[in-house]
Amino acid sequence: MSRERKKQEMTEAIIDTAKRLFAEHGIEAVSMHMIAQELEIGQGTLYRRFANKAELCFAMLRTDFEELHSNVMDYMKENADASGYVKGKFIIGALITMNAKHKGWFEVMSSQMDLKSMHPEHIGQVPPPFLVLQSMIAPIFAEHTTQDPFAQSLITAWCLNPILIRVFQERGYSEEEIVEHFAEMFFKELK
Repeated sequence: MSRERKKQEMTEAIIDTAKRLFAEHGIEAVSMHMIAQELEIGQGTLYRRFANKAELCFAMLRTDFEELHSNVMDYMKENADASGYVKGKFIIGALITMNAKHKGWFEVMSSQMDLKSMHPEHIGQVPPPFLVLQSMIAPIFAEHTTQDPFAQSLITAWCLNPILIRVFQERGYSEEEIVEHFAEMFFKELK
C-alpha cells in the first residue's frame, strides 16, 4: 500500500473515530488525546493531520459545507433577479439550518478561530468555514452596493457566528425570527 493511501486511511480513521466519540460523549468532553488513545496512535500522528479540534470538525463537515455552497450558488443562479435582501435571507436560513444540525461542532470551530487571521495579509489562514460563508455573501454586496463588498461580506460572515445564533435560539427566537433579524441588520439596504 502506498504511503499516500496509508495517510488517507489514517485521516479517515481519525474522522470516523472522532464522529463516534462525539456522538457517545459530546463534543466538549472529547479531547484530541482521547481520540489518539482510542485509535492507539501517538498524539503527534493526530496533530500532524489536525492542529486542533476545530480543524478536525471542519474536516468532518467538509461535505456539508460543499453542499451548502453548491445549494447557495444554485439558488443565486435560479434567482438572479431577486434582491440582495432575499438572497441574503436565503443564505442566513441555510446557515441556521446547518448550524442546528451540527451546532456543537460549529461552536468548537468558532471558539478556536484565530482573530489575527482576520487581518488581510493573513486572509489565507482564515478557517475554511468562514471563507465559504464570506465567499457566498460577497457577490450579493458586489452586485447591489457601491461599498466595499469584501469588508461588508467579512463583517456579515463574522456576525453570523454559530454561537451568536445559538444565543438567539436560547432566548426563544424561532429560526424565521433569527433570519429576519439578521437580514434586516445586514441586507436591509439591498431590498
